[in-house]
Amino acid sequence: MYITAHAATGAVLGQYISSVPLAFLAGFVMHLILDMIPHGDEWIKDWKWFKNRMTRIAVASFIDLIGVITMSIYWINHSDPKNLAPMLAAIAGSVAPDALWGLYELTKSPILKWYRTLHTEIHELIFKKEISMKQGFLLQIIFVIIATWIIG
Repeated sequence: MYITAHAATGAVLGQYISSVPLAFLAGFVMHLILDMIPHGDEWIKDWKWFKNRMTRIAVASFIDLIGVITMSIYWINHSDPKNLAPMLAAIAGSVAPDALWGLYELTKSPILKWYRTLHTEIHELIFKKEISMKQGFLLQIIFVIIATWIIG
C-alpha cells in the first residue's frame, strides 16, 4: 500500500487516540493489518522506465512522499488542534513499517532482516493473489478520500 494510504489511516487514528505513544503503536499495527489486503503496488517492480529496482522504488517513494506531505498539510489544517500530536504520532507509526523495510533494502542490515521477512510475509498472510495496478490505485484513492472525509 502506498505510504499516503497508510498515513491516511494514521491521521484518522490520531483523531480518536489521545495518547501519543498509543497512537504511534496503533498506526504501526494498522499498517501491518492493511498490508494483508492486496493493494496493487507490486507492479512497481515491472516499471520499464528505470533500469534498476532501487531507482524504481526511489521514484515511487518520492512521488508518494509528495502525496503524504500534501495530504498531511490538509489533515493538519482540518483537524482539531488537540489532535495534532497524536495524529502526527499515528502517521509516523503508520509509515514506520515501510521506512524500516526501506532501511533494510538500503543497508541489508542483519538486524533488520527478520523484520523484512516478517513484513514481506504479512503481505501474503491472508490473500495470495495480487490485484492490478488500476484496481490497487483506485482502492487506495477511495481509502484516502474516506479517511479525509472522516477527518473533516
